[in-house]
Amino acid sequence: MDNDNNKKGPYTISELKAFTTGQQIWGKYLLLALYKRKTRDGKDFSNLKIGDKSGEIDVVAWENCQWSGDVEAGRVIGLLGDIGFYNNRQQLTAKRIKILDGEDNINYQKSPETDINVLVVEFERSLQEVEDLYLQGLLQIIFTSERKNKFFQSPAAKKIHHNYTGGLLEHTVYLIKLSRRIAEVYPKINKDLLLAGALLHDVGKTAELSMSVVTPEYTTVGRLLGHITLGADIVAEAVREYRRSVGFFPEELEMALRHMILSHHGVLEFGSPVKPLFPEAFMLYFMDNLDAKMFVYFNQIEEDKENPALFTPYDNLYQQNYYKYRYSYEKMKMPAQETETEENEAE
Repeated sequence: MDNDNNKKGPYTISELKAFTTGQQIWGKYLLLALYKRKTRDGKDFSNLKIGDKSGEIDVVAWENCQWSGDVEAGRVIGLLGDIGFYNNRQQLTAKRIKILDGEDNINYQKSPETDINVLVVEFERSLQEVEDLYLQGLLQIIFTSERKNKFFQSPAAKKIHHNYTGGLLEHTVYLIKLSRRIAEVYPKINKDLLLAGALLHDVGKTAELSMSVVTPEYTTVGRLLGHITLGADIVAEAVREYRRSVGFFPEELEMALRHMILSHHGVLEFGSPVKPLFPEAFMLYFMDNLDAKMFVYFNQIEEDKENPALFTPYDNLYQQNYYKYRYSYEKMKMPAQETETEENEAE
């Protein structure tokens, strides 16, 4: 029997993103998915997906892999295996898989790059930044303590972008920052309206998505209605409450906000029942699309960084490859330039 398969520990912990092809690993990871399969000639094997805070990797476990414990998604496992390449992507071949009791899976779940407490402070600041009294009052009605707590824990999507706990908050804060910059460049933009749109555009996702054991899943109401409709309904109900308590809320402002939510996917085939029809609505759609796409670009490059090829594997969703080369002036300085700089400093 292979001596490596008899290892009991200690575990050599390394972030998944740090793995290189040909490396053997022995570490603790979160089991995200497990599928039992058969080869064409009837041999049993398993496909797994494991993850940690740095990312995810696919795993194959053949018949000779040793299993210990009740292995199921959501559990933390100890895994011994080798890193290789399959279909132009890194893949880990498991030799031994063991359930680790007493490990909290939250320590292994992917999370925003920025500390979530920093994101919360930025979100709260933006709520106070809106000067329009109607919008300020409406935001206070919508973002109760209960909804904020749920908002801060929600993912922004099931798969494509920011699909982890805190992802919705991270995505929203990026749109808030973009709103401020855009309002500086285009002074005719109503900054308060754009900020409110950024804060509210995905509020329906607090009802559309929920975190299962380790991954986002659609709720029943999320499947039936979708976050765009749910978000517009949340705003409409908050406006009714505002009018009941205060007596007046501008109808034009209500329509503008609801239109921004309904049109923020831009085109009908992406789920919006209407297209953006005024500047702030278009800007919201543009910012939302920009942040989601930037996440995809950077994530695709990062996920494939160990592959020496200049382009990532083909992305079926967006129907393209991604060019991974990242130009840096510091890396491209000629030796003569560096020598000249050093001489000038000496003088």
